[in-house]
Amino acid sequence: MSDLTKFEYVEQALKLAKKRYNKIKLTPSLGKLEPMYNSIVNQLVYLSNVLSGTESDRSKLWELTFGMYAAKELEASDEIFADRLMKAFYIADQTRNGLKVKLPHEVDTNYYKNEDRLKKLYPDDYGL
Repeated sequence: MSDLTKFEYVEQALKLAKKRYNKIKLTPSLGKLEPMYNSIVNQLVYLSNVLSGTESDRSKLWELTFGMYAAKELEASDEIFADRLMKAFYIADQTRNGLKVKLPHEVDTNYYKNEDRLKKLYPDDYGL
């Protein structure tokens, strides 16, 4: 397992967010969730653009809410999606505070163990 860059962590979250958003759009009974998923995708696109240098306005980093969605709305019902969002938000938080970004695999002693578990539990979502 190779270690991800900060950009790759965000792209991983964005790919899974787009997958979840497309599923929501195709499921009428889940329509009330569409605004939340749309917001998550848009915020991750913005963060990705900041990290890649194509977005110079960093002020909106303070307005990101997808970490709250991960913790309050998704952690119990969509573990891998919540995990990906929390890792991306961790990177966003350090970036907006002007810190040198410490990546999740650099600070979480259980990172590789947790990744192995997620890979086994969610094989269709893990490789995104």
